[in-house]
Amino acid sequence: MTFFDVRAHCTLMFADINGIRMSYEDRGSGEPIVLIGGFGANGAFWSNAVPMMDGYRVITFDNRGVGDTVYDGGFSLEDLADDVVALLDHLGLDRVHVLGWSMGSQVAQLLGIHHPDRLKSLTLVSTYLRRPARFEYIMSGMNDMVLKGVAPIDALAMVVNAFCFTEDLFMEYEASGCTFPIPEKPERPEGLRDQLRAIDGCDTTDEVSGIRVPTMVIHGGKDIMVEPREGVRVAESIPGSRLLLLDSAGHNIPFEMYWDSLRGFVGSNM
Repeated sequence: MTFFDVRAHCTLMFADINGIRMSYEDRGSGEPIVLIGGFGANGAFWSNAVPMMDGYRVITFDNRGVGDTVYDGGFSLEDLADDVVALLDHLGLDRVHVLGWSMGSQVAQLLGIHHPDRLKSLTLVSTYLRRPARFEYIMSGMNDMVLKGVAPIDALAMVVNAFCFTEDLFMEYEASGCTFPIPEKPERPEGLRDQLRAIDGCDTTDEVSGIRVPTMVIHGGKDIMVEPREGVRVAESIPGSRLLLLDSAGHNIPFEMYWDSLRGFVGSNM
């Protein structure tokens, strides 16, 4: 899955909540699991994951800044966490399992900190307490160049892909004679700017030790966007959390690499 892709035509639902119009999808039946995407990733980021999750009710959505969600003005990651709570209210869901990836993992942390009564379990993938300085340097710098018109959005997408996927995957593309794909319909750089500002304004270092929701941390051993030590730090900061290190994975961890572990974790916290 590459980043910044606007999804192909599909049937979306919309909820007027928390001062925004959120686009979301609600598929399947069974134990409810909410999947929260990271920087630049709309709900379609989970398109490969959802078909594996037979027997579960899976809720995905577009965070502010990407996809078809309509919002006005800047926002914080706390706002994104409040959006999730408002969506649960809209759907009539009391308590759910939440999985957040990258930026979405910080949104998930904030849910665990401020709304633990709405959670059955918390899974944090490619996670951190404070965004890495290198992330801010390269992502905000590149996005500013796009907004100024001195770099194309493709350049930002290439940088994100280079940091999110492993060398092994790029070697596979090279060996096949193919170029790693760039999105045909990228997200708007203004929305990405808003997400970057929200990421920059969030630091959960002093709060995560208060999380008492059953938590699992999953991190890739080859993650160069967010180094593995950051995921370890999160796991060590949350009392009783589990840590799953996947040695061959990068920042964007294929869902099939951890679905069995997630299913077992969710099953033990129903």
